[in-house]
Amino acid sequence: MTKQEIIDRLVQQTGINKRQISHIIDNFIDHIIASCDRGDRVEIRGFGTFCRASRKERNVFSPIAGKHIKLPAKSIISFKASKTTEEVIE
Repeated sequence: MTKQEIIDRLVQQTGINKRQISHIIDNFIDHIIASCDRGDRVEIRGFGTFCRASRKERNVFSPIAGKHIKLPAKSIISFKASKTTEEVIE
């Protein structure tokens, strides 16, 4: 499902116009990213938790180049589903 499909469904369910819902979703995502960038945890009860995680430097094999390449360490956003979400998906 794409962001646009989510917006379309919310428009149908709520009757709020597309521009407002798009603005709400964009702000929601921006706040999650900004919070994770500061090192904060974002917990949405009944859905899951977003937090900043670190990946170590590692070596990977590139079939295109035909050799091993060293990937630098970096930060990523990690998501852990809540028990409720995991039960629904099972």
